Amino acid sequence: MIYWDNNATTPLAPEVLEAMLPYLRENYFNPSAAYTAGKNIRKAIDTAREQVAALVGADASEIIFTSGGTEASNTALAQFKRVLTLATEHPATLRTARGEAAPVLANGQADLPEWRELLPGHDGVSFAWANHETGVIQPVRSLANAAQEAGARVHVDLVQAAGKCPISLHDYPIDFASLSAHKLHGPKGIGALYVRTGTAWQPYLTGGAQEDYRRAGTENVAGIIGFGKAAGLALQARETYAALHTLRERFVTTLSASGIEVCINGSAAPRLPHVLNMRVPGVSAESLFLLLEPMGLLCSTGSACTSAEPHPSHVLLAMGLPDKQVRESLRFSLSRYTTPQEVDAAAAIFIKALNKVRSVQSSITGPVMVYR
Repeated sequence: MIYWDNNATTPLAPEVLEAMLPYLRENYFNPSAAYTAGKNIRKAIDTAREQVAALVGADASEIIFTSGGTEASNTALAQFKRVLTLATEHPATLRTARGEAAPVLANGQADLPEWRELLPGHDGVSFAWANHETGVIQPVRSLANAAQEAGARVHVDLVQAAGKCPISLHDYPIDFASLSAHKLHGPKGIGALYVRTGTAWQPYLTGGAQEDYRRAGTENVAGIIGFGKAAGLALQARETYAALHTLRERFVTTLSASGIEVCINGSAAPRLPHVLNMRVPGVSAESLFLLLEPMGLLCSTGSACTSAEPHPSHVLLAMGLPDKQVRESLRFSLSRYTTPQEVDAAAAIFIKALNKVRSVQSSITGPVMVYR
């Protein structure tokens, strides 16, 4: 099985599992305990905090562990009365933020003049460094600077970008940022919220003194240790991720060489190197999707968080694609474990699936449609 849905989740790195196991077995103590065993757990958590901070150019004291990216984003958004977002944001932002959603250009990047025009009346902004469906990277500095000039604080969703491209939060006027471990070969159920030193805010979960009174609840120790290890590995693998665009282009080139017309969504903007959102005109994504899985290639027709809803991608619609083209679009997301041999095998599977779909559709019958 070729797994190319790494934007949905990534397989746990073997080194991460190895680092976690002692904290699921013998090192089971509560980090709040006053005895030595508990204090040792606390030290391990502090080390993991330093590793996560290093990944995004932050100080360890600015990292607060959460149950995941969604909780981190919800916590940040709760600090604002009215939030300006982008129409292409993840549901964790769009369904939580109270305020307006600014339009994007056809390439998926923010329309900066519209962004500036909509800023008045918003005390906060929230946008993803890189989009979860297209991999399109936003003009972070321009968006953040405009918000700061308008007196709005800034939250950035780093869930897809962290570990995939260089990030140094202290170089930007960013107040809050969200991270998630399972997008970079760490465990599920653990994330982090970055809160810039000196930023006024209120905790989302209250109760005990965990996380220095910033997030109540007994820590997910094994998850935190795994997150720290995954962050360290991702930092070491930056060059590997940067080189993934070569494998992505190898896949597209192979398809094109076989006579397939490939249209790439967001190709006119900078993108994460491992993400490919593409379509083949006249062929529905769902018909291909249903063939690709049994043939051995796993991908996505959109965000994993919305896959249960049979609606066209709001991200692609916001970019101006007509409904027909949106329903033709598939998302492939590679990982640092992807090899040239795997790319060639994936291309062969895709070509075979496409030929099978085309063999049962014609100008008379029209494209194959899947109904639920």
